[in-house]
Amino acid sequence: MRPWRTVTIPLVLGILCALLSACAEVPRPLSPGSSVSEHSGQSLVFGRMAMIRDGEDRMTSLPSFPRSFGWELLEAHSGKKFVVDPLTENGFFALPLPAGLYHVTKLRYEDRYGLWEGTLAASFSVKPGSLTYVGTWQITFAGLGPGVPITGRTLNDLKEDRAEFEERYAINARPVTVALLESAPEGQFSLLRPRSEH
Repeated sequence: MRPWRTVTIPLVLGILCALLSACAEVPRPLSPGSSVSEHSGQSLVFGRMAMIRDGEDRMTSLPSFPRSFGWELLEAHSGKKFVVDPLTENGFFALPLPAGLYHVTKLRYEDRYGLWEGTLAASFSVKPGSLTYVGTWQITFAGLGPGVPITGRTLNDLKEDRAEFEERYAINARPVTVALLESAPEGQFSLLRPRSEH
Protein backbone atom coordinates (compact mmCIF):
# COMPACT_ATOMS: atom_id res chain seq x y z
CA MET A 1 0.00 0.00 0.00
CA ARG A 2 1.25 3.47 -0.82
CA PRO A 3 2.07 5.69 2.17
CA TRP A 4 -0.10 8.62 0.94
CA ARG A 5 -3.18 6.36 0.94
CA THR A 6 -2.68 5.40 4.57
CA VAL A 7 -2.85 9.09 5.48
CA THR A 8 -5.43 10.27 2.90
CA ILE A 9 -8.19 7.72 3.52
CA PRO A 10 -8.44 8.28 7.30
CA LEU A 11 -8.16 12.04 6.75
CA VAL A 12 -11.02 12.06 4.23
CA LEU A 13 -13.15 9.83 6.47
CA GLY A 14 -12.47 12.11 9.44
CA ILE A 15 -13.46 15.21 7.49
CA LEU A 16 -16.67 13.53 6.28
CA CYS A 17 -17.59 12.49 9.82
CA ALA A 18 -16.99 16.03 11.11
CA LEU A 19 -19.10 17.53 8.33
CA LEU A 20 -21.96 15.10 8.90
CA SER A 21 -22.03 15.76 12.64
CA ALA A 22 -22.05 19.53 12.06
CA CYS A 23 -24.98 19.34 9.65
CA ALA A 24 -28.23 20.93 10.63
CA GLU A 25 -31.50 19.09 11.03
CA VAL A 26 -34.24 20.28 8.68
CA PRO A 27 -37.66 19.73 10.26
CA ARG A 28 -40.65 20.34 8.00
CA PRO A 29 -43.62 22.42 9.11
CA LEU A 30 -46.94 20.59 9.11
CA SER A 31 -48.92 21.13 5.95
CA PRO A 32 -52.65 21.87 6.23
CA GLY A 33 -54.66 18.67 6.56
CA SER A 34 -51.77 16.78 8.19
CA SER A 35 -52.63 14.50 11.05
CA VAL A 36 -51.11 15.67 14.30
CA SER A 37 -51.12 12.04 15.47
CA GLU A 38 -48.46 11.32 12.80
CA HIS A 39 -46.08 13.12 15.11
CA SER A 40 -47.04 11.41 18.37
CA GLY A 41 -44.18 11.43 20.82
CA GLN A 42 -42.79 14.54 19.13
CA SER A 43 -43.56 17.96 20.52
CA LEU A 44 -45.35 20.47 18.31
CA VAL A 45 -44.81 24.22 18.30
CA PHE A 46 -47.33 26.57 16.74
CA GLY A 47 -47.78 30.29 16.37
CA ARG A 48 -47.77 33.09 13.85
CA MET A 49 -45.25 35.40 12.18
CA ALA A 50 -46.31 38.98 11.46
CA MET A 51 -43.94 41.03 9.27
CA ILE A 52 -45.01 44.67 9.61
CA ARG A 53 -44.01 47.21 6.97
CA ASP A 54 -45.78 50.51 6.35
CA GLY A 55 -48.31 49.62 9.06
CA GLU A 56 -49.59 46.35 7.59
CA ASP A 57 -48.77 42.67 8.04
CA ARG A 58 -47.03 41.63 4.81
CA MET A 59 -47.53 37.93 5.57
CA THR A 60 -51.30 38.32 5.07
CA SER A 61 -51.57 41.33 2.76
CA LEU A 62 -50.68 41.53 -0.93
CA PRO A 63 -51.56 37.88 -1.71
CA SER A 64 -50.34 38.16 -5.31
CA PHE A 65 -46.75 38.72 -4.18
CA PRO A 66 -44.64 35.77 -3.03
CA ARG A 67 -43.47 35.91 0.56
CA SER A 68 -41.97 33.48 3.01
CA PHE A 69 -40.28 33.45 6.40
CA GLY A 70 -37.64 31.05 7.70
CA TRP A 71 -35.41 30.77 10.74
CA GLU A 72 -32.40 28.94 12.07
CA LEU A 73 -32.55 27.58 15.59
CA LEU A 74 -29.91 26.35 18.00
CA GLU A 75 -30.99 23.96 20.75
CA ALA A 76 -29.15 25.18 23.85
CA HIS A 77 -28.42 21.86 25.58
CA SER A 78 -27.44 19.63 22.64
CA GLY A 79 -25.95 22.32 20.39
CA LYS A 80 -27.99 20.96 17.47
CA LYS A 81 -28.83 23.36 14.69
CA PHE A 82 -32.26 23.34 13.03
CA VAL A 83 -32.96 25.10 9.73
CA VAL A 84 -36.62 25.68 8.88
CA ASP A 85 -36.94 27.52 5.60
CA PRO A 86 -39.64 28.22 4.79
CA LEU A 87 -41.35 28.11 8.16
CA THR A 88 -44.42 29.85 6.76
CA GLU A 89 -45.69 31.59 3.64
CA ASN A 90 -48.84 33.07 5.17
CA GLY A 91 -47.88 33.76 8.80
CA PHE A 92 -49.30 30.72 10.60
CA PHE A 93 -47.02 27.74 11.38
CA ALA A 94 -46.99 24.40 13.17
CA LEU A 95 -43.63 22.65 13.54
CA PRO A 96 -42.58 19.32 15.07
CA LEU A 97 -39.50 19.78 17.28
CA PRO A 98 -37.81 17.75 20.01
CA ALA A 99 -38.12 19.09 23.56
CA GLY A 100 -35.55 21.72 24.43
CA LEU A 101 -34.61 25.37 24.76
CA TYR A 102 -34.25 27.02 21.35
CA HIS A 103 -32.46 30.21 20.37
CA VAL A 104 -33.30 31.89 17.06
CA THR A 105 -29.91 32.55 15.44
CA LYS A 106 -30.89 33.76 11.96
CA LEU A 107 -33.96 35.03 10.13
CA ARG A 108 -34.78 34.92 6.44
CA TYR A 109 -37.67 36.79 4.86
CA GLU A 110 -38.63 37.13 1.22
CA ASP A 111 -41.15 39.65 -0.07
CA ARG A 112 -41.79 41.74 -3.17
CA TYR A 113 -38.62 43.74 -2.49
CA GLY A 114 -36.30 40.74 -2.40
CA LEU A 115 -34.57 38.35 -0.01
CA TRP A 116 -33.69 39.67 3.45
CA GLU A 117 -31.50 38.02 6.08
CA GLY A 118 -30.87 39.17 9.60
CA THR A 119 -30.92 38.67 13.32
CA LEU A 120 -33.33 39.43 16.12
CA ALA A 121 -32.40 37.47 19.23
CA ALA A 122 -35.22 35.32 20.55
CA SER A 123 -35.77 32.08 22.44
CA PHE A 124 -38.54 29.65 23.36
CA SER A 125 -38.82 26.34 25.19
CA VAL A 126 -40.58 23.12 24.27
CA LYS A 127 -41.63 20.46 26.77
CA PRO A 128 -41.57 16.74 25.85
CA GLY A 129 -44.68 15.55 23.99
CA SER A 130 -46.41 18.91 24.34
CA LEU A 131 -48.35 21.20 22.03
CA THR A 132 -46.61 24.52 22.67
CA TYR A 133 -47.97 27.91 21.64
CA VAL A 134 -45.18 30.49 21.17
CA GLY A 135 -47.44 33.43 20.26
CA THR A 136 -47.45 35.87 17.38
CA TRP A 137 -43.94 37.18 16.77
CA GLN A 138 -44.39 40.63 15.34
CA ILE A 139 -41.34 41.94 13.51
CA THR A 140 -41.51 45.53 12.28
CA PHE A 141 -39.30 47.13 9.65
CA ALA A 142 -38.15 50.39 11.28
CA GLY A 143 -36.69 52.02 8.19
CA LEU A 144 -35.93 51.75 4.50
CA GLY A 145 -32.81 50.80 2.57
CA PRO A 146 -30.58 47.75 2.11
CA GLY A 147 -29.72 47.60 5.84
CA VAL A 148 -32.86 48.00 7.95
CA PRO A 149 -33.29 48.08 11.71
CA ILE A 150 -36.15 45.88 12.91
CA THR A 151 -38.06 45.67 16.17
CA GLY A 152 -39.68 42.63 17.71
CA ARG A 153 -42.37 41.81 20.22
CA THR A 154 -44.54 38.78 21.01
CA LEU A 155 -48.32 38.90 21.31
CA ASN A 156 -50.58 36.31 22.94
CA ASP A 157 -53.34 35.57 20.37
CA LEU A 158 -53.99 32.04 21.67
CA LYS A 159 -57.75 32.03 21.17
CA GLU A 160 -57.55 32.92 17.46
CA ASP A 161 -54.43 30.87 16.75
CA ARG A 162 -55.74 27.76 18.50
CA ALA A 163 -58.95 27.97 16.45
CA GLU A 164 -56.88 28.21 13.26
CA PHE A 165 -54.69 25.30 14.38
CA GLU A 166 -57.75 23.10 14.95
CA GLU A 167 -59.26 24.12 11.60
CA ARG A 168 -56.05 23.56 9.59
CA TYR A 169 -55.22 20.20 11.10
CA ALA A 170 -58.79 18.95 11.65
CA ILE A 171 -58.17 18.03 15.26
CA ASN A 172 -59.23 19.27 18.63
CA ALA A 173 -55.93 20.49 20.03
CA ARG A 174 -54.76 18.59 23.08
CA PRO A 175 -53.94 20.74 26.10
CA VAL A 176 -51.80 23.65 25.01
CA THR A 177 -48.70 24.83 26.87
CA VAL A 178 -48.31 28.58 26.49
CA ALA A 179 -44.60 29.42 26.38
CA LEU A 180 -44.40 32.73 24.53
CA LEU A 181 -41.28 33.37 22.49
CA GLU A 182 -39.02 35.91 24.23
CA SER A 183 -37.85 38.48 21.68
CA ALA A 184 -35.13 41.09 21.88
CA PRO A 185 -36.57 44.53 21.14
CA GLU A 186 -34.19 45.32 18.26
CA GLY A 187 -32.38 43.58 15.44
CA GLN A 188 -31.26 44.03 11.83
CA PHE A 189 -32.22 42.90 8.31
CA SER A 190 -29.98 43.19 5.25
CA LEU A 191 -31.23 42.96 1.69
CA LEU A 192 -29.23 40.09 0.18
CA ARG A 193 -30.86 39.95 -3.23
CA PRO A 194 -33.22 42.62 -4.55
CA ARG A 195 -36.10 41.26 -6.59
CA SER A 196 -35.54 42.12 -10.24
CA GLU A 197 -38.42 43.77 -12.05
CA HIS A 198 -39.23 42.18 -15.41
